[in-house]
Amino acid sequence: MDRDNKNIEKTILRKNSMTQKLLATIGENRLKELWVKYGMYKSAEILSMELQEYVSFSTMRYLSNLKNWRRRVNKLSPLYKGYLAGNVDPSYFKHLIFEEETQNEHNNISR
Repeated sequence: MDRDNKNIEKTILRKNSMTQKLLATIGENRLKELWVKYGMYKSAEILSMELQEYVSFSTMRYLSNLKNWRRRVNKLSPLYKGYLAGNVDPSYFKHLIFEEETQNEHNNISR
């Protein structure tokens, strides 16, 4: 009987978790907006200041995975540069949208 109760408890979402608190107080749209604009680290920092309570970056990562949020990759990012060089496979980064650019655009260097 104890084993059955433990399995049931794992499937129930806790009401007092930071994820539930963020969804209830801030709202999903604002959370997504912050995550898309700043990424998981900076958005967690901004939310920590707003709520006067620590918000972990992993909470933002969990929310983005849970809600299937996607954002454009920053063109200054090492991931983007690796993608352009052919060293980074975009299928590993399902939450990022890589710009499809032609090879000619990268070869146009003004001299």
